[in-house]
Amino acid sequence: MPTNTLSIDKVIKKHFNNLEVDIQLETPLPKRMIKIDDSVCICCNICTEVCPVNAMDARVLNAPRISNKCVYCEMCKEACPVDAINITRIAGKFNDNNIILEESTEYKELIYNQKKCLACMVCLKNCPFCAISKAGPKVKFNMKKCKLCGHCGKLCPPKAIKFKLL
Repeated sequence: MPTNTLSIDKVIKKHFNNLEVDIQLETPLPKRMIKIDDSVCICCNICTEVCPVNAMDARVLNAPRISNKCVYCEMCKEACPVDAINITRIAGKFNDNNIILEESTEYKELIYNQKKCLACMVCLKNCPFCAISKAGPKVKFNMKKCKLCGHCGKLCPPKAIKFKLL
């Protein structure tokens, strides 16, 4: 997994004109990106057919368009016969006056903090794979159905669901 380190002082100087800025980050900040390589895509639109949230619009002579409904589940990537789809996840965290950016193509582990869970069921209602169920006042994850897409963690209001990068 590639790791980049940025000096917080350099970031403040570049983007905040050396102002007194207090930057705090309690948990890693995940960012996700999906790209279709137009030079490789054969426009078969198989990816649009397997998308569980209909986030891809089929096009005839060009690669499909991806909307902001994408949950980065990798169903399209797995179905692509020519490997034209790439999903990247970047997590940023602070350490000793530096910003450390970790890049990976997938998550390896779901971490559920039951003490933080409010039982609001936002995760359960929005999981495109029905991998979350109610278990008493909390939730339970079916890891056979879970694709480790990170969608539930992104939506969780108290941030009780997190993911580790591979």
